[in-house]
Amino acid sequence: MATVDPDILSSDSSVRQGREANGSVLGTQLGYSCANMGKSVVWTSFESIMLFYLVSIAGFGPLAAGALLAVTLLWDATFDLAVARWTDARGGSQGLARLVLFGAPLCGMGFWLIFVLQAPMAVAAAIVACRIGYSLCDVGHNTLLIRVAQRPGDAARVSGLRLLFSASGVALLALASGTSLSLADPQAQRQSLAMAAMGGGALYMGTLFVALWATRHLAPPSRAAGRTGTPKPLRDYARNPDFSRLLLVIAAQAAFVPLFQRALPFYGAAVRGDPGWAGPALLTVTLAQSLALPGWMAVARRWSSRHIAMVAHALALLAMTGLTLAPAERLDWAMLALLGAGLGGMNLAVWALLTATVRHAMAGGSQDEATPVGLFLAVLKSAAAAGNLLFAAIVALGPVSLGGSQGDSVTLLTLSATIVPILGSVLALALLRGRREFASLR
Repeated sequence: MATVDPDILSSDSSVRQGREANGSVLGTQLGYSCANMGKSVVWTSFESIMLFYLVSIAGFGPLAAGALLAVTLLWDATFDLAVARWTDARGGSQGLARLVLFGAPLCGMGFWLIFVLQAPMAVAAAIVACRIGYSLCDVGHNTLLIRVAQRPGDAARVSGLRLLFSASGVALLALASGTSLSLADPQAQRQSLAMAAMGGGALYMGTLFVALWATRHLAPPSRAAGRTGTPKPLRDYARNPDFSRLLLVIAAQAAFVPLFQRALPFYGAAVRGDPGWAGPALLTVTLAQSLALPGWMAVARRWSSRHIAMVAHALALLAMTGLTLAPAERLDWAMLALLGAGLGGMNLAVWALLTATVRHAMAGGSQDEATPVGLFLAVLKSAAAAGNLLFAAIVALGPVSLGGSQGDSVTLLTLSATIVPILGSVLALALLRGRREFASLR
């Protein structure tokens, strides 16, 4: 009777256990990342169609609508930081889950009511409720990224998975908004958007609950899951050169680069004569981002996140330059695809840099898990609020003509939609080039 070498059995068992562990890790990462599908529907709605909806359908003035969106984003930013500080002070592995359990229904219901309610004050209240719920979930879900990306190389992979799910959510929004905004009657547009918002709110809640279930076994990476104490003073984060420079990069990226997406319905109406053009345009950007992300994830094995961010901003700069020089030519769809590829790379890189920076600080003895994420989100949303106010002011000025050759009139709105993102990418590139230490963070 033949005997079996016990070393072979041991080796087979180790391989099997390794495969099971890898499968478990991947399952956790996928379950966690799927929440970005629902989150992106809500976030991108505020970034791309909300100002148009409030001004053209809900009866708000441009400055009033812009101020409302900016104030709620600033409140969102302040709330993010306060909740993050409270979470670190309280400690405990279940604190992040409680934030999501409370915030997801509040955000999902508020999002639907924005498009259902008629009175402006009621719509404003629904926006506030939606943003409060979103903020609670944002701190809870984004801080879980630090727990999910525990191994070397995980930060870029999980960031890529999150963005792939985000792209699928944006694609759903693009299809729904393009169909709704193409309708001629404003009341029909409102009803169509309300039906889409009901599905979007349900998707938001469902995917976040899946993320909670997938990450239920993960413990905080700090010394003790149940510890309590005083979080590190905020000034200590300002003294960290890597982290402070990262905050400047995300401020430039969030304030100026997305202005083109915010302008899409207005841009479509001005350039194409159809605000519904925003749907196919947003879908093109999103599909390009989805197709480019696997490539960025593969490149991340060899390049630092800093270098990826620089190349991605260069692509976005090229795309916006092309749209500035030829806004209504056939080349615009290629430029939209190039913009999508750039957005995918810069977003993957900045979240990977955040994860690497936080884990590097924890390796050096820091126990703050939520505070750096809360600071990051606070800066991101404050910058987005500034960008919203800037664009609302441009819309409020109306169709200001800047002249043009051969009868083609260039307006302030259409020119700003591409020039401002160009300036944002130039600023981000200058910040990224100015800090070599980013190259060591993967």
